Amino acid sequence: MASKPVLIALLPLLIGMRDPFAPPVDRCHTQQLTQWHYLGSIGHMQRRIGLLKDGEGKWHRVESGMPFETGWRVLDITDKQITVRTGEGCDPALWTWIKEGKNDESMDKPVDLPAGTDGAGRKKRLAGG
Repeated sequence: MASKPVLIALLPLLIGMRDPFAPPVDRCHTQQLTQWHYLGSIGHMQRRIGLLKDGEGKWHRVESGMPFETGWRVLDITDKQITVRTGEGCDPALWTWIKEGKNDESMDKPVDLPAGTDGAGRKKRLAGG
């Protein structure tokens, strides 16, 4: 008679039912969405590459249309945000990361060079001299 309780306990597993005490499987990986961070992009309007960091600290370069290992797909990349589709039947269906950090464009500003020098900082030679 001891085999009946064991059979009843194993019946859901045998017919493919999920263990009601186990956490549900997150096939959409929506728990990870808040752990990823958009830290910037490079490129121009025709081809922009977004730089993301996942919850484990690993960097990812992504482009529009590119699929993730999680099943997400990049829809749009701008200098301010990245939007992904999470997958069929997932909630939320779309997710947008806003660029984090400050804009540091100081390295792209022109450098003040001493008067009488060329763009490389060398003294200009005057014609005839």
